[in-house]
This record gives sequence, C-alpha cells and structure tokens, in this order.
Amino acid sequence: MTTADGAPPPGAEQVNGLSAALLGARAVRVDNRTLWQLWNRVDAPWAGTWASRARLAHALQQLAEQGVITLPTVTGRLWDRSLPPLPARIDVPANRRGSVTQIDPADVLWVPVMRRWAPQWMRTSRPPAGLREAAVEINRWLQSTLGAAPGWVAREERSLHIFGDEKRLAHLTDGALFAPGRLTLQDLACDAPAGHLRVARFASTGPVLVVENKATFDSAWRALRAIAESPYAAILFGSGDAVGPLVHDLAMLNELVGVRPTTCFYAGDVDIAGIEAAHLFTTKAAAVGLEASMAIPLWEAVAQAEPTGEDTTADPSRTSGAVATAESLRLPEIVLHRLRTRVRVPQERIDRLGLADVAWWAPG
Repeated sequence: MTTADGAPPPGAEQVNGLSAALLGARAVRVDNRTLWQLWNRVDAPWAGTWASRARLAHALQQLAEQGVITLPTVTGRLWDRSLPPLPARIDVPANRRGSVTQIDPADVLWVPVMRRWAPQWMRTSRPPAGLREAAVEINRWLQSTLGAAPGWVAREERSLHIFGDEKRLAHLTDGALFAPGRLTLQDLACDAPAGHLRVARFASTGPVLVVENKATFDSAWRALRAIAESPYAAILFGSGDAVGPLVHDLAMLNELVGVRPTTCFYAGDVDIAGIEAAHLFTTKAAAVGLEASMAIPLWEAVAQAEPTGEDTTADPSRTSGAVATAESLRLPEIVLHRLRTRVRVPQERIDRLGLADVAWWAPG
C-alpha cells in the first residue's frame, strides 16, 4: 500500500505518536511549523526525505477522521500550494478540555476478554491517552452487553454504538488494540462490511436503491436477501463523491448485471457532503435519462437518530446552499433542521438490526 504520491504510508505507531504529541502539547491550535517539528520527531527515519510530506498528509487525514484534530475547510485558504497540500494550521478540540488524569488500569473493572491483556499492555507499553481511552470505551460497551447476546452488525455500525463515530473502529483495527492475542471484531459481534463489488442483484427489473456508505450497503443487501421477494431489484454502494461516475454504470445496469431500473432511489448521510452527493446523483441521473428520487424513509430515519456532533464542513455559505438543495430534493423537514443546526448524522446510525425489517424502508 502507498500514499497517493507513491510513498509508504505511516503506520499506526507514527499516527498514534503524532496524536500523543499533539495532545501533549496542550495547544488548541497548532501552526504548520510546529506540526512539522512534532512530525519529524515522530517519523524521524523519514524526516527530510521526499516521502515525508505525503506521510504527514496521510497521518493528518487519519487523525481528522478519528476526531483527534480538525482540518481547515477544503474550500478555504489555509492550505499551501504544494502536493499533497498541507494546512497552515490545525485545531485540536480535545485540548480545549481541562487536563485529565491518565487512566490507571488498576482502576478499571475489566471484562474477561479485556482483562487477559489490557492491564499488562497499559503498564508495559505506556500507550498514548487516545488508545487507553479507546480501550476503556470498548470495555465499557462490553460491560453493557454482559449477560446478553448483542446482535451481529457491521463494523461501522458497532463503531457508532461504542464511540459515537462510525470510522473510529476501522482505524483502531489496524493498531495495537487489535494486535494478535488481543481484541477481534468477533469479540465486538461485528464484521467488516462487504462492498468492493458495489452491487447486489435481486430481480431483473424494478426500483434500485443507491446508498452512500459501505456498511449500510452491506446491512441492507443482507436484509433484502433474507426475505422472499425484495422490493428492490438491486442495491448499489454509491460512496459519496463517487456517485457521479456510478450513474454511468447505472445506465448500463441491464448490460452489466441484468437489471433494468425503473426508479433509482438514493439515501445518504445527513450532512452537507451527503446532501451534495444526493444532488450530484439526481443531476447526473437526469442527464442520462434515469428517473431518480430520494429514499425518503431512510433519510427521515437517519435524521431522527442521534447526531455524532458538529458538521465540520458547515461554514455559513455551504450550510445555506445545502438547505436550499435539500428543499429542492423534497427531503423531510427533520433533515433541513439537522442541516440548519450544523450537526451531522451518519447513515450507519440505522444499523443491520434496524434495517432487518424491510417493510418500513421499502419504496412506496
């Protein structure tokens, strides 16, 4: 695996090291110069080489997805002109909070699957605070399920249950918490979603559903496969911004997989990017003569779920544009409300268990 520039990406040790350095600096805002100083210490073998910029850009994106840092808006001016671009500054939201005492493993009542390795690992490896906190959050969720059998769901859905962040668990599985002899996804009653093929076929003709996220695609096709007669002829994984090129394949769906679409329904995240992707989908679909519509029950159910926090892309101009776009798409009022209040609700809030009852989200 390489970065977009062909450089080897940093490993979990370097990404976690930068996270620890940023949190340890106690600064709520870190400028480019300080960022480079921290990174060159963390990634010393690559410091000053051609690969260092690409590795830092990759690490920053990882930390932004984990919620450790906040990057400037991509449409703003706080980025340099080199490739890959780097921010002039970053924000570290966690440093706005008062300092907290480092977690002592002896103070935690560990469940059996954690007790056999977590306390010793914390004492001997001295992992950064972010990993310690993640271990405790996972342990807390496991405690809540003792004596019960949690339903099996997709990894991103379980990540929301544990962390309130659909991407966090995917990042953690590549690191120390999931090293051999420690946690597995099976321990958390979840699995990595299928979605690289991007389409599941059920009938030769009828409505098709396009969803923004891989976990929702995985959970929805399982639900449709489990019933006698699917209300959708096919379901596809749209992947947000990639939904534009996907429309070309939708127009050829009969030739590709033997499905002739009648109406193409779309559902995505309730945030600015999700609305923009929905608008792109309908625009591109109209251009190739496909009938497109919003999967209203899914949009409404997602919007009614608990937000994960602030939509960090929600500057005033994009917010007003997204609200107007959502109105033009005739999305429910609860979606407009979430946009106006500048919060985001990921599609994975409706998990595999919620999607198992197909009746409520079937096309009318």
